[in-house]
Amino acid sequence: MDQGQDVILYAVEGGVARITLNRPDRLNASNGELSRGLTAAFTRAGADPEVRVILLTGAGRAFCAGADMQVLGELSDDPSAPNSGSGGLRYDGLMLLPKPVVAAIHGPCAGIGLALACAADIRIAAGEAVFVAPFAKLGLCAEGGLAWLLSRLIGPGNAAEMLMSARRVGADEAFAKGLVSRILPREGFEAEALAYALELAGNAPASFAMMKAQLRDAAGEDFETARARSADLTRETLDAPDFREALAAKREGRAPRFAPVTAPFTPPISKG
Repeated sequence: MDQGQDVILYAVEGGVARITLNRPDRLNASNGELSRGLTAAFTRAGADPEVRVILLTGAGRAFCAGADMQVLGELSDDPSAPNSGSGGLRYDGLMLLPKPVVAAIHGPCAGIGLALACAADIRIAAGEAVFVAPFAKLGLCAEGGLAWLLSRLIGPGNAAEMLMSARRVGADEAFAKGLVSRILPREGFEAEALAYALELAGNAPASFAMMKAQLRDAAGEDFETARARSADLTRETLDAPDFREALAAKREGRAPRFAPVTAPFTPPISKG
């Protein structure tokens, strides 16, 4: 336990919930307390009608350096025993939230921290960010669904090379391969990341929810199925209040007032 320290910081501003991993002395390494804190924070953000976008960051010098060595030590001692250090959270639950999750990454982003970042909808990085999937050096598999996530983000060949080499991937290479959407200077990075999330929060929450579902389903659909579904959704949204509000706001020269969307954060929980 991190004595006297909230391992997750939570704040809401302008429709953005900022969730900050706060174990800077451990490079925000994941343990049970951090995982349980993330579950509580995502649950809170999902249920809050004022929250439209979730911004995920790390305090100190890192985003998340992976699993805490204490957790790995417990697993090594007895892989079959219930592990109190893991928290059991499956980060892929982020994909089921109807609200966009933006991971703002600086410094090390490694192991299960990389899986957490890849489960977000959008990744932005500081120029000194470093991405590492160290599992092959530890004799482990690609954890947290990372093989599936990386394959979708950067392609099977790039995913295989990153996983099997276990090498450090810098921000420029991550951007070139599509792992991150943009690179920002380290100086002022937190403020720029928040500004980006605040801009995103001006869009329609119902559109976010539909788009996340469309993106999630795309891997298992052929194009015609996806096109037909989007045609159905288009007819529905053209007759929905958000579209009328967007047109009215344009005519009146004001920001649109879109209806909120809420949902519980109920990710599947790993056994043990």
